[in-house]
Amino acid sequence: MSDLFRSLTWALFLWIGFATGEASGLVIYRFGGETLAPPPEAGSEGVEFIQLNWTDIEKDRGGKVTELGLDSTSIWPLKRNPNFNIAPGVEANGGAHLRPNINGEVWDGDTGAFWLAEKYLCAQFRSRGSCTDDFGRQGTANIFLGSRYRIDRIRVISGLTDPSRTVRTFRVHIGPLPARISFSLTPEPFSPWIVEVRDNREQILDVPIPAHEDVEFVQVTVGEHGEDWEVNEIEIYAKGFVEQSTYISNILDFEQPMAWGNLRWAGRQDPKAQVLIQSRSGRDDDPDLFWRFTGRGEEKTAVSRSEYADLAVGEKAGIGYDQANWTFWSAPYAFADSSGTPIVSLSPRRYLQLKVDFLPQDDDGGQVNFLEVHASPPVATQLVGEVWPVEAAVGQPQQFTYVVRPTLGGDSGGFDRLEVATPARLGSVTQVRIGDEPADYAVEVADLHRLVVNLPRLTAQDSGALVEVVFEAEVLRYGSTFSARVWDSAQPLEVPQSVQGGDASPVYEGNRVWVATKAEHQGVLQIDRQSVVLTPNGDGRNDTVGLGYDLLELTGPASVEVAVWDLSGRRVRRVYEGWDGVGAYERVWDGRDASGRLVPPGLYLYRISVEADHQTTEAVKPLQVVY
Repeated sequence: MSDLFRSLTWALFLWIGFATGEASGLVIYRFGGETLAPPPEAGSEGVEFIQLNWTDIEKDRGGKVTELGLDSTSIWPLKRNPNFNIAPGVEANGGAHLRPNINGEVWDGDTGAFWLAEKYLCAQFRSRGSCTDDFGRQGTANIFLGSRYRIDRIRVISGLTDPSRTVRTFRVHIGPLPARISFSLTPEPFSPWIVEVRDNREQILDVPIPAHEDVEFVQVTVGEHGEDWEVNEIEIYAKGFVEQSTYISNILDFEQPMAWGNLRWAGRQDPKAQVLIQSRSGRDDDPDLFWRFTGRGEEKTAVSRSEYADLAVGEKAGIGYDQANWTFWSAPYAFADSSGTPIVSLSPRRYLQLKVDFLPQDDDGGQVNFLEVHASPPVATQLVGEVWPVEAAVGQPQQFTYVVRPTLGGDSGGFDRLEVATPARLGSVTQVRIGDEPADYAVEVADLHRLVVNLPRLTAQDSGALVEVVFEAEVLRYGSTFSARVWDSAQPLEVPQSVQGGDASPVYEGNRVWVATKAEHQGVLQIDRQSVVLTPNGDGRNDTVGLGYDLLELTGPASVEVAVWDLSGRRVRRVYEGWDGVGAYERVWDGRDASGRLVPPGLYLYRISVEADHQTTEAVKPLQVVY
């Protein structure tokens, strides 16, 4: 959509809103990107636009950041500073120095304090399994990093006060935290090791670590020795992105139950990385439940978040999730839908929270510049819908009914528009019923995958009356969902309210908004069976021909080739080669071969070839060329 078209569209919406004399109740929250101008609708009467910085994080309102870079305008995954020693600060990330009373000095960042690694010989301990080769349990220094890191190098500093006590031999092992490790006992040397150093003479030795997966555990084992060694410090340096960065917004309080509109964002997702945006909604201001022991056995009672924080460790009975009042985090929104995608979390609800996870890989990361939420007062207290039938033949036209049961109270504004959207292929609307009676209607939008019906206005007196829209559709894959939204055309700036799937009427037994497909119709390719005739003589009639096909039951894009062949088996022209998802397609052929010459008249074949799920499906159809 061009900027000019968008501006004209919003100008029209604003004019309609002013003409009706009704102010909008639209609320827009935007995180970050404060240098951007507010959206056009933000300047109209009754629209509240709230600009937030990414740095506006409050722990007592549910906000949290983990391993994240941020400023007022953007958030991004952190990259490790290759010159920063991570060992002293691991406890802040949940890590630990194993047996710090024995050799914790090597990780503390202070080269003035040292671990005196007393002499030991493996021959004295080999019988008790304390050594591997000439590296023994007595020589291990171990650290749990608390997070996963791609370690770039390790620096071993030793013998600063007495060069004769410089560590001569050591091994480095890295990996996950071993399952059998004890935080109170000195562990044995682990294998395999990634680096071994022998006959070292350097008091400060940088040891490069070969390429490896991210790890959370490091063990440095000094070899057997006949005199004491002085280990001043072992420093750990990492590089690359952190394994995961997370931003959890403060819980947004809209002060009343709201219908969620679209979620918009701008940013970057590098090819190997993932940026996952999710939402959840609630009835109260805290998705967690807090419990304290009463002192009578295992009996516990609910307390507030602040009360829980003040409890002694032995009084805390745990934290749970308030499933009764909060939805779980939604499935991630597709990052490509950044220009606007409906919020799927349950509504109407008063509270909303957003989460952004960055999952970098190698040197690929990402960034989110702004995240914007639209919401407005609901037109109904509750909307429950279902589709019938819930099983269909793939690619066959069939009649469906979408039924909605609205609950409309005195505060509900009511609605007069209903939208049905689906990946299935939609046909015409044949009837609308309200309260079992046929109703006047008009089809306002009739696209291939979306229809909008103009209804008689439903208000509080219509609460509970079933709204049934009967239409034709062709289901193209198993699990095709029919989603619905309603809105009030007198409030063009307010967001449509989503219909929640469920038991809208006992007359229909499915109680769901998605359709299964019959097993005998689950092929991936369906070809148009009508005869195809091409007359490329330049008279403007049938000079080109559409080679049509439907793709069904695919879980993602498949490799497709459309080609024309002569009867001798020679390929005349590759008309199309690319990646297609579920849907109906038509590829145009102009009667010319690969070199651009018109083909002779006669009978040809066109073949559709689809590679999906490690197998190839083909369909062939005759094609007549005449002059």
